[in-house]
Amino acid sequence: MHKHSEMILLDKALGIVDGCAASIALDTEMIDVRDSAGRVLACDAVSQLALPPFNKSAMDGYAVMDGDERDEYEVLEFIAAGCVPTLALKPATASKVMTGAPVPQGAGKVIMVEFTEEADGVVKVSRHSEKSNICVMGEDVKPGDVVLKAPVSLGALEVANLISCGISKVQVFKKVRVAILSTGDEIVDDPEDIAPGKIMDSNGPLLAGLCGKYALDVTCQSAVKDDRQSTAQAIKSALLSSDIVILSGGVSMGDLDFVDTAMGDIGLKVHFNRLAVKPGRPMTFASADNKAVFGLPGNPVSVYLMFHLFVLRAAMTAYGMKPAELIELPISEDFKRKKTDRALFAPGVITTGGKVKPVKYHGSAHLIALMKADGFFFVEKGIGAIAVDEKVKFMRVK
Repeated sequence: MHKHSEMILLDKALGIVDGCAASIALDTEMIDVRDSAGRVLACDAVSQLALPPFNKSAMDGYAVMDGDERDEYEVLEFIAAGCVPTLALKPATASKVMTGAPVPQGAGKVIMVEFTEEADGVVKVSRHSEKSNICVMGEDVKPGDVVLKAPVSLGALEVANLISCGISKVQVFKKVRVAILSTGDEIVDDPEDIAPGKIMDSNGPLLAGLCGKYALDVTCQSAVKDDRQSTAQAIKSALLSSDIVILSGGVSMGDLDFVDTAMGDIGLKVHFNRLAVKPGRPMTFASADNKAVFGLPGNPVSVYLMFHLFVLRAAMTAYGMKPAELIELPISEDFKRKKTDRALFAPGVITTGGKVKPVKYHGSAHLIALMKADGFFFVEKGIGAIAVDEKVKFMRVK
């Protein structure tokens, strides 16, 4: 049986994972910008257009020459959005323009329609604004400007901005490939197979769902029996089609926990297998050939936490992105714990007042409690009590 090492501190463990994940080499591909939501930009995106693409009216009103302030004007034409002005302005003339429409040649100001009254081709003005109410061509973006600097995750807002700037194709990283292996003779996939000693495999679907949420490509998802040779073969096979392998279960010190030894059998370098974090102490991390392998504890709360804390961080590092930082929020009530030998991540919900309220749960097997939580608040090793309104670090996961 593989010997378990001393518990490693969280910061040291994160540093080891960062170093290994940075060596994961991802290819890139060019895709249609409309298909790029959820992907990570691999090359800076440069605008092909000026925004606005012409001098346009910021509101409905009447365009007049700069400095030509009068009580009334002759109306030359009506310009709707999408139309082109046909007449240049002259002193004592105005063109009625709609929001977003191009202003005519010579326009220096748009008088708001609220301050005007038009009749028989003449518009009377009750008030002139000091603002021009004209959006000048290129004032937001100029051709050649970098719209988005890589690497960055592309969401709906980013995609919309790229399209606005005339960008139709973007170079993105290929998705990080993830293999998911659920270990244990006790797990089944069908409720009809439930018998004394058997439980449903929730970890596999949980990890697959999380990978889908963060646009990671699940290349395989399978169950592995509690057998050393089977575990080693499953990991070896999974490595062929993935950048990251995640196993759940089989990492403790029991007679049938074979993940650590199986990793050694196929030549992986085991960096640590005990973590000074609760929940998640029996977690193993190994690497080989620019690939990362995570042996997560079998309890589902631990799986959920360790995915966000380590696996997702490794994927972001592979993309060249920095992991999200924990935010600081006040806690809504006094918090105490008995054992302080490990750092603690406890589930919490953000109240309407912006405070973190601990969520009651029965331990790392109580997955259903996490549906009430927005994330986890962090309690450092050695800290046994936190007073109400004292700030805590919070990792938001939904």
